Amino acid sequence: MLHTHEKRRGSLQLSEQELLSAIPETTLLSTNLQELTLADESKSTLAAGTSALKDKFAIPAYGLPEELTYELIHNELTLDGNPHLNLASFVNTFTTPIADRLIKENINKNLADNDEYPQLIELTQRCISILAQLWHCSPKDHPIGCSTTGSSEAIMLGGLAMKKRWEHKMSLAGKDISKPNIIMSCACQVALEKFTRYFEVECRTVPVSFKSHHMLDPKDLKDYVDENTIGCFIILGTTYTGHFENVEESANVLDEIEAKHPDWANKNIPIHVDGASGGFIAPFSFGSKHMKKYGMQKWAFNNSRVVSINTSGHKFGLTTPGLGWVLWKDESFLSPELRFRLKYLGGVEETFGLNFSRPGFQVVHQYFNFISLGSVGYSERFRRSLYVARTFSYGLLNLPSLAGHFDVVSGIHERILDDSTPDDVKDYWANQDMYKPGVPLVAFKLTDKFRKTYSEIPQVLISSMLRQRGWIIPNYPLPKSNDNSDEYEILRVVFRTEMKLDLAELLLSDIQNVISRLIHSYNNLTQRVESRLYESTESRRDYVYNMLLELASPVDDSKQPTISHKRAKETEQRAKRNYRGTC
Repeated sequence: MLHTHEKRRGSLQLSEQELLSAIPETTLLSTNLQELTLADESKSTLAAGTSALKDKFAIPAYGLPEELTYELIHNELTLDGNPHLNLASFVNTFTTPIADRLIKENINKNLADNDEYPQLIELTQRCISILAQLWHCSPKDHPIGCSTTGSSEAIMLGGLAMKKRWEHKMSLAGKDISKPNIIMSCACQVALEKFTRYFEVECRTVPVSFKSHHMLDPKDLKDYVDENTIGCFIILGTTYTGHFENVEESANVLDEIEAKHPDWANKNIPIHVDGASGGFIAPFSFGSKHMKKYGMQKWAFNNSRVVSINTSGHKFGLTTPGLGWVLWKDESFLSPELRFRLKYLGGVEETFGLNFSRPGFQVVHQYFNFISLGSVGYSERFRRSLYVARTFSYGLLNLPSLAGHFDVVSGIHERILDDSTPDDVKDYWANQDMYKPGVPLVAFKLTDKFRKTYSEIPQVLISSMLRQRGWIIPNYPLPKSNDNSDEYEILRVVFRTEMKLDLAELLLSDIQNVISRLIHSYNNLTQRVESRLYESTESRRDYVYNMLLELASPVDDSKQPTISHKRAKETEQRAKRNYRGTC
């Protein structure tokens, strides 16, 4: 995120040195307080040696004690949202006390310093080997990879490697290398588009549709691929709806395209799998037979066109934020000129990355998770997350108070065979392999019927009103489409491993409450407009007050009668008395 410099703000001159001694945190007063002037009777006591309060955007001349500094910053950060209720984020928000202990022991280690921390580098190597096996690398291959600062850097490296190999092939054939392009769906995360802009590659984004389930339709590749295509980004778990784009079918379409163009110098157009969200979910949650049912048995390095894969350790790898991974199937897919050999830290290090010095404790955490959880531990956690997400979808579609109000746009709740949903929610647990693979998230929107009946209710209000209860749930438009589906907005809930069934049920209950209040307010408003009772100033004021009171209330007030301003004052006084009594 980019930030601009804040100019220094005005300061308040104080003569009382005792104030700064007794309350040193006054050096961090807000701008408004800094602009205050002392009362007239105090001005006569001002002395020449007064100190100015510095604003929060400049380093103070004299620091504060560590304990006080901790308290000030700690208190300010309590204004942030509750990470546990941040259902917008894929990023892991939970660590165990034992993992925390290991993290603290290694928090000062620099991952770039091979010579000083050889065992840290050894743990990195082990993680690379584990991921290569999870992603179906052949014993004949020689996989190579590295840790990164999240999947954004990993995507850059994967794209760069494909671009360099394309340049080699075209140059050997004596062809122009000035117009490379790369293909991805419009459901891509912004990091993929950043690669094209930063490294001067034409970005060819393929629009999606309701028919394609808002992800890439592999058949559409025929309209975008040419000899200058350096490769395709195929997304294993889109951030919009959690769908797995079909790697295997995309590879088959590329076979068909190249068969029609035997004169191309650029053959074997590669695929980079963006597994930022699905790179851990797929191998631990969906076995080979399950993926075969879905037509995606060859989604990883067992597909000849897949040359590289990235994932985020800090998402479903369950580490602390700041860790990504990228692997190439074989060393031959990573051109020698992209690899640097460095000697100045004491040893010889071979590196490929956009960063150099960076913390090493995330790698330690990743290896800790691999060893402490094992395959079974990861599988059990993801199985529960998928079950909770599917149960949440079932509730949106079938609870009497919500039925007919929402469409579920994500797909993990549907059967592979016929897109149907079960009659009993328990079937999601008993027959998991009958349902579509994907990331454990639920994307949903108001139905067309609801939008037609209550056309003035914006969907974003649901997100805003849920925020009153602490839930952070984004509301955003679907990706660019060729059927105008991007005119719709969706709400999205990510079911990380710490999101248990009881919390999902509480969220469903709060959604029911919000919908009930919105419908009640809408009906009241339309009835008053139609009856023209709003023409009286007093009546209009009473109504607006009551409607806003209802929407602002953290409980369901839909059955409460409207109240006059006099009654409102009485209610306010009672509330104040009750509030004092509960403190």
